[in-house]
Amino acid sequence: MHAIVHALEERSLTSMTTDQPTHAPTFPGERAFDIRLEDGATASVRVYGRGPRIIASHGNGLAIDAFQSFWGAFIPDFETVVFDFRHHGRSSPYQGVAHPWPQLVRDFDMILAGIAGELGPAPSLGAFHSMSALTALLHASDHATPWIGIVAFEPPATPPVDHPGYAAFKAVNGTLAERAAKRRTEFPTVEDLVESFRRSPAFAGVDQDAVQALAASSLRWNADRRLFELACAREFEAGIFAMQDLDGAWEKICGVTLPVQIVTGLPPTGGSSGFNIIERALADDGGFGFATIHDATHFMQIEKPAECAALVAQFHASLTP
Repeated sequence: MHAIVHALEERSLTSMTTDQPTHAPTFPGERAFDIRLEDGATASVRVYGRGPRIIASHGNGLAIDAFQSFWGAFIPDFETVVFDFRHHGRSSPYQGVAHPWPQLVRDFDMILAGIAGELGPAPSLGAFHSMSALTALLHASDHATPWIGIVAFEPPATPPVDHPGYAAFKAVNGTLAERAAKRRTEFPTVEDLVESFRRSPAFAGVDQDAVQALAASSLRWNADRRLFELACAREFEAGIFAMQDLDGAWEKICGVTLPVQIVTGLPPTGGSSGFNIIERALADDGGFGFATIHDATHFMQIEKPAECAALVAQFHASLTP
C-alpha cells in the first residue's frame, strides 16, 4: 500500500514539447498492442508492471494517458493494463458509428478477449471512469467477465424516469452533447489546447502536469496538414453524450452480482451535488459499495490521483486473501 500511495511522489512528468508530434509522457517498460474490433477499428492497449491484474480506461472524449497520475501508482505492485476505446487517444481515427453505446459494449467484450488472448486470462479488477465505467457495468450485466470486482468512478447511468434527478441528468447530458458538437477540432500546438483547458472551470482543480498530459493525449498529429486534431471526433463525443440506446440501463446495472464500488466526487463547495445523489441511489439500488472523494469533481482521478489509487488498492485488498 505504501508503494501505491506514494509512487507518484517519486516521479514527475517530463515537460511536453509543443511544436512537434507527441503523446503524453509514458512509463518505462511499456508493452503496447492493438486489438482489432468488429469493423476494423482498433483499440490501443498498454501494459506495465507485474502482479495481480488491474485494467483501467477513460471517460468520453478523453484518453487513458490523461489518467497516468492515477493508474501509474499501480505499476509497482500490479500488472497494469490500460486501454483507449475506439476513436480515442492512441486508437484508430473516427470512421462513423451509428449507435455508440451498443458499439462500445460490443467493443468492450472484444477488448477483454483480446487482452486475455495477448496476456493470458487472469482474475482482474476493473478501475473505470465515467463512459468506461458505464460500459463495464453494462457489459457485466449480461456477459462473462474476468472481474473480481469493479471500481466505477461516476458511471453516467440514466436514472429511472420517476427519480428526482432524471430531468437534471438528461438536461446536463443534452448540454454536454451540444457543446461537444461545437468543439474546436484543430490546434497548431498542444499548448493551444492546454490554454483552452486552463480557461475551463471544469479543470480548475487539475494541476499543470495533468493538464499537459490531458491535452497531449486528447490530440492526434496530422502529418499531412502539419497540425493537431482532436483524437476523439467531436461528433462521436457528442453521440456518446446523447445517451441513446440505453433504455433499462439502470435496472441492468443493478442486476450485476459482482462486487462493485461506486465512487463519486464531492466538490469543495460542500453538500451533495445532484450527481452525487444519483450515484448514491445507484449504489443503494444495486447493493454496491459507495465512496466519496472530497474536494473533487467528476475528474477526481486526475485531481486526487493518490487518494483514488489508494481507494482502488484497498478495494482490491478487500477482495483477495
